[in-house]
Amino acid sequence: MGCCRKVFVLILFLILLPSVLYGAEGENAYQKARDHYRQLLDSGEKQLYRENWEKVIQKFVAVAKGYPTHEKAPNALYMAGKAGSQLYEISRRKGDALDAVHHYELLAEGYPQSSLADDALVLAGGIYEHSLDDGAKAYQAYRAAVDRFPSGDMADRARRQSEALKQFATIAELPVVVSPAPVETVKAPAGPRQLTSIRHWASPSYTRIVLELDGAAEFSHGSLPGDPAVGQEARVFVDIRNADLVKGLETSMDVKQGMLQRIRIGKQPDNALRVVFDLEQLRDAKIFPLQDPHRIVVDIAAAEGTSISASVPELRSLPAGTDDAIASVLGKTPEDLPPKVDIPVVNPAGGLRRIVVDAGHGGKDPGAVGPGGTLEKDVTLAIAKILAVQLKEKFGCQVILTRDKDVYLPLEERTAIANRVGADLFISVHANASHKSEVRGVETYYLNFSKNDQAAAVAARENGTSLKQVSDLEMILFDLMANSKINESSRLASAIQKKLVGNLARHYSKVNDHGVRQGPFYVLLGATMPSVLVEAAFISNREEEKRLGDRRFQEKTAAAIVQGVYEFAHASRMIAIN
Repeated sequence: MGCCRKVFVLILFLILLPSVLYGAEGENAYQKARDHYRQLLDSGEKQLYRENWEKVIQKFVAVAKGYPTHEKAPNALYMAGKAGSQLYEISRRKGDALDAVHHYELLAEGYPQSSLADDALVLAGGIYEHSLDDGAKAYQAYRAAVDRFPSGDMADRARRQSEALKQFATIAELPVVVSPAPVETVKAPAGPRQLTSIRHWASPSYTRIVLELDGAAEFSHGSLPGDPAVGQEARVFVDIRNADLVKGLETSMDVKQGMLQRIRIGKQPDNALRVVFDLEQLRDAKIFPLQDPHRIVVDIAAAEGTSISASVPELRSLPAGTDDAIASVLGKTPEDLPPKVDIPVVNPAGGLRRIVVDAGHGGKDPGAVGPGGTLEKDVTLAIAKILAVQLKEKFGCQVILTRDKDVYLPLEERTAIANRVGADLFISVHANASHKSEVRGVETYYLNFSKNDQAAAVAARENGTSLKQVSDLEMILFDLMANSKINESSRLASAIQKKLVGNLARHYSKVNDHGVRQGPFYVLLGATMPSVLVEAAFISNREEEKRLGDRRFQEKTAAAIVQGVYEFAHASRMIAIN
């Protein structure tokens, strides 16, 4: 019995070793940077030399860049900002103060869940106010701390500081009228509906907004290109028939992120609810409904050539507040925004720069469950984490996980993350399931119309919908496929499927090749880069369920996907031949 326990402990250690090593490396790098910082503070003479401060700041920044998912990454950015502000006190150079603000804002934008995020915004506000004498930007930083972290320990202080600087907030009355534009109506069952929340992800070239409803709703939408010559902003609007707002949802919000400037909500004479999105610019807009839960998705594209911010995406919602009319007088943040906060591009010379890896399901959505109780959400996360490490090692590019823990993410948020950061590829990892326990093998999907009942059934399971709803989704795709990466996605799926089958078959028996398939998957909908969904094995098959839970199989699967990406990237001239 004691021998078995020792073997179990050894196996557990080997499984956890890579993540332990990653964590240990990140911790060591952070502690070394802290040690250099303490040594600098202990020497008044060393503090007089600029290069000593710059070395310390660079060490902290290196921790955040090298270990972006480590728990010490936000701490490192915080310390970089702190050291930068201390350097400014000695140098009195404006650039040093701006660099400190940059690190604080990168922390707040990239790690909004960190307890240091609100502190960082308040400290940034303090630098703007006292060091740079910029009341407008200071006000904006303080207000951001209040609006984004209302329950944080810095909320009261930030509120007091913003009140003291409220003269820097301009006042504007927002009109409710939207100029007539061609509208498209989507039919749905009649009945009063409530708009329960609004979520958005924004960048300079792409914005996704999700309107959540308490049921299926009939709606129409239209747009106005805008006219800079007369100061008229571009607008997109959605009219939801026979609808109202849930109590506490604000009717107006200044956003000023990427293209999205404001969101305004007002009642129409015909009892419709109009949601207006004021935009900096507009090239194209796609609006479509999704179900379970019911929501309306608005995808907005900017003019060609607009750069993409590489910041870690932030999920925002309209905060609860008063039910002001849409034409009421509103506080408006200054037009003069702080410097854009970006994560540096890892590979500026070209080639693969950024890949988003999506671990299917998560949190309250377990995905498929194997006969032995294995959850799809757990094995997909394990494979995704390994895949992220291997992709980074192979291509030297930035790899972003849509989730790195057991949390729930709506399907539309996953591609929004990829679009938001300007990813070159999007790979969603899943485990397949069938009501026939003997079915086994590998298949890879890309977004398109389902060509057979089996593909439609898989899409229905992954979407959490019925087959009828999948059929309805196919109609939506007619309007979305013109700008999609169907051909590239097909080639990426083929390359990955080929490597998965060939490589796994050398190590495991009965690796059936189900081929490359097409299907209407929510998780791929709206992606602006080549994107695929990989069904690594059938969790409903007892033998393959065991494989999915085995670290060796997870590593082999990840390695095969990497090889498929490599083959696709070569053929697409995304990387040079070694």
